[in-house]
Amino acid sequence: MATVKPTPPPGDAVASGSKTATVSKPAAEQHLEVTEDEVVIDFKPNSKCCADLRLRSRHPSLPVAFKVQTSSPLKFLVSPPRGAVQPLSSASLRVVLRPQPHAPPSFPRSRGDRFLVLSSLSVAQLDSNSTTNGATAIRLRVFFGGPYLLRLAADAGDAAAVRLILRRQPHLLPLLHPEAAVSDGVEQWAPLHAAAARGDSGEVRRLAPDALGARDRDGRTALHVAAEAGEAEATAALVEMGADTAAADAWGRTPLDVAREKGHQEVVDILERSELVMTAARRGDLQKLETLLNKRIGVRGRDQYGLTALHLAAIKGHCDVIALLAGSGCMDIECEDVEGHRPLHLAVEGGCAEAVELLLDMGPDVHATTRRGATPLQMAVTMGYDAIAQLLRARGAEEAAAPEALCIASSSPSSISCA
Repeated sequence: MATVKPTPPPGDAVASGSKTATVSKPAAEQHLEVTEDEVVIDFKPNSKCCADLRLRSRHPSLPVAFKVQTSSPLKFLVSPPRGAVQPLSSASLRVVLRPQPHAPPSFPRSRGDRFLVLSSLSVAQLDSNSTTNGATAIRLRVFFGGPYLLRLAADAGDAAAVRLILRRQPHLLPLLHPEAAVSDGVEQWAPLHAAAARGDSGEVRRLAPDALGARDRDGRTALHVAAEAGEAEATAALVEMGADTAAADAWGRTPLDVAREKGHQEVVDILERSELVMTAARRGDLQKLETLLNKRIGVRGRDQYGLTALHLAAIKGHCDVIALLAGSGCMDIECEDVEGHRPLHLAVEGGCAEAVELLLDMGPDVHATTRRGATPLQMAVTMGYDAIAQLLRARGAEEAAAPEALCIASSSPSSISCA
């Protein structure tokens, strides 16, 4: 946390034995804190790079006015550049580095880039640009890091820069040593995390089928890591392969939250598109869904229950959407949610005979069981859907004894009951 005591103006010197003490006027009280000690920017060439700062008021009753200045106004934007923080509250600022074609001339710590946060209980004191009239100042250096600069430093053999970046951003270690187990107290990422962080979409596609649910010690999935690094291609690959876009890390953040915090708009668009596909399928909005599917990204996204767009269309009985998603071959009719429900199970649960018949025409396994051992026919019988039960029998479904305390409810919010 950056908190700076203002330097008191020189006063009269008073002798005390063989030492000299300096008497000064009382310093202005520090009413504002910056929770970050540096402006940390993940640099990528020709990209808008962002960093967030949080200001915290220490004053119990009055708003604290602030103004932010930078030594490099042609390179940086601050939003908002000035304002007020309410008593004992916090406010967020975003620092934006305009796209730069080349790496910073000095990194990780910049020699020439600085930020000054002036604060006061009086706006007039801020505009005087002087800390002698009651305003206080917090000075922040700029730290340039991120995957691009780490690789650049490693390729150049700049061990000092590599150490500094890893000290500030230890989660980048697997980019250098993806097979290392533990180094300097940093827990190893799964290989998929490392591939996602460095944007290796080919390796992501190779590793993803067996590791989509893997998490690091902070609860982050590979999709979180790709989103944080701004790797759009890796993000798209993970979404297409069924990564859980609603997975929350140890701080409750989803990959979309992380991408928004970092200002990676292309990644935000990909993840939002996945959510829009799910919403369109749930609502039966065929026209919207067709538009989204033309962009090909976001089709195979899942929610926190492991439900796909096809699951949602099935339980809602949206036959046109089922035909679009499954009939075109873009989604597997045997995909499972976290409890083992396939689209046919959920079509039965939704009670729509037309949707059940449509899925049966596509040749699913009529004897597939959920994690609790329920077949589509057992669900239909237990829920009293006689017409659907007869339809399933006509397509080869055989009676089987239901397990004790058979639970037929899906993980969907639309689940109905347990028998």
